[in-house]
Amino acid sequence: MTSLFTTLQGTDLRQAMLGAVAYMELYRDAANALNVFPVPDGDTGTNMLLTLRAGVEQMNKDADAEAAGDVAESIATGAFWGARGNSGVILSQLLRGFADGVAGSIEIDSSHAVAAFRSATDSAYHAVSQPREGTMLSVIRGASDAAVRANDAGERDVIALWQVAYDGAIEALARTPDQLPVLKEAGVVDSGGLGVVAIIGGALQHLLGESGPAVDLGLRSVGGVINPQQTASVAVDSDFLDAHEAEEFGYCTQFVIHGRELDIDTLRNGFAGIADSTVIVGGGQAVRIHVHTADPGSALSYGIGFGELDELKIDNMSLQNRDWAAGHRERARPAEIRPGVSVIAVASGKGLADLFQDAGCAAIIPGGQTLNPSASEIIDAAMSAGTTDVIVLPNNHNVILTANQAAEADTGEITLHVLPSRTMPQGTGALLGFNPEVSVSDNLANMESARRAVATLEITQAVRDSVVDGQEVREGEYMAILDGNLAALAETADDAVREGLQHSAADEDSVITLYWGEGASAESATALQNELEESYVGAEVDVYEGGQPHYPYLVSVE
Repeated sequence: MTSLFTTLQGTDLRQAMLGAVAYMELYRDAANALNVFPVPDGDTGTNMLLTLRAGVEQMNKDADAEAAGDVAESIATGAFWGARGNSGVILSQLLRGFADGVAGSIEIDSSHAVAAFRSATDSAYHAVSQPREGTMLSVIRGASDAAVRANDAGERDVIALWQVAYDGAIEALARTPDQLPVLKEAGVVDSGGLGVVAIIGGALQHLLGESGPAVDLGLRSVGGVINPQQTASVAVDSDFLDAHEAEEFGYCTQFVIHGRELDIDTLRNGFAGIADSTVIVGGGQAVRIHVHTADPGSALSYGIGFGELDELKIDNMSLQNRDWAAGHRERARPAEIRPGVSVIAVASGKGLADLFQDAGCAAIIPGGQTLNPSASEIIDAAMSAGTTDVIVLPNNHNVILTANQAAEADTGEITLHVLPSRTMPQGTGALLGFNPEVSVSDNLANMESARRAVATLEITQAVRDSVVDGQEVREGEYMAILDGNLAALAETADDAVREGLQHSAADEDSVITLYWGEGASAESATALQNELEESYVGAEVDVYEGGQPHYPYLVSVE
């Protein structure tokens, strides 16, 4: 047995992480599609991919790091600053724990590997205040427990241990529906868990010497994962991915193909042979292409064989690479930091962003569902606010953990305070309680009270058949989700608002606010406003253009 199999050098770990990224790219759409709610805004896979890329980007920048422990530290540091969404934050903590487990090591042997998997599990569990089994945490622990058992049985081949950990992760993923009833009801495995398996499996493939294009590991069939064709229904914002890609070289090439009966799978398979990081959305008569390639001409030539090209955009990523990870860039900050309190907010949609800014936010962080900002971006916005205390409104349940991670970072003279607003309407309600003339503690108390007084109704369209909260949901139906629970199903978005409000506490004393976005119009919102004023006589009904994607209406009830 050669030393390559009994120990891993820093160069081996680098290659393993490149494999992890490649396989996370392969399974990103599948992870995005595994929502318990069958909504078109899955982002687990995207968040894990972008977080992992941030770690690898920092690894590449620290090219002088040779020891395995130093390489792992670079990866963990980059992932910390680049963490996005709950799954990304947990992944960053997993990588932090792995790095702690091999800290100071020149190479990784079997004992180091076991220590790293154990530490990764502990760190991931500590990342959340109330760990739940049946999530990606269980999958991480499944990998760790399997490695520990193998090591205790005398296994000393580090790659063999990694294989055992991968097998343990697959078994744990298949068990997640039995551990979490909502997964069993929806007929899916845990999305973050799928990402963990893809990352461990991708790293293993490269450790085994498979350095070619990522191949299907068969993970889409584990535990009854939904039909892979349904992954096409999960929208991917190409501009967002373009802005946060971590590859340093090549050309980001985007365009739209207009044709007839365009087949997503055919196009995806074709572009996979000539480009990397392939994102293809649409179908039928129009498909949007977003690829990274060393030769944009080859992508254009291939695309034109299917129809007419439009909206061409080609960017040289080698020139645009942004040095932002691990504090290696100069953060935007005013000339001086003054004593005081300010508010920054995450907002998705121009109308909502303008509303938060007009209401007194010192900075707006673009993002929301599917567009989760990183910890680094939140810190940048806080530093630009110009006050010693900054209150952060995440305005999305999937941004709260990232905001907390940003608040834990060392930002010098600035202190971040996270007010856990879970929706945009909660954020606008909380902002009404802000007063820059009082202390940060008084503001937090007043804003939290205002936040809790807001009920949120979210209207969106189901992208697949499912069962949610005991109700059968058909693809195409509109769902009214009241504070995270399915309240009603309807044939139209307007009907979903009407029926959803019947399950809320709306009455003649309420303030009802409609934020209309993608899929609605000013005319439909105004007509609905007039109808609600008649149904809830005495209630104040307001309408704003929110501009939010995926949700024709967001409704707040105060």
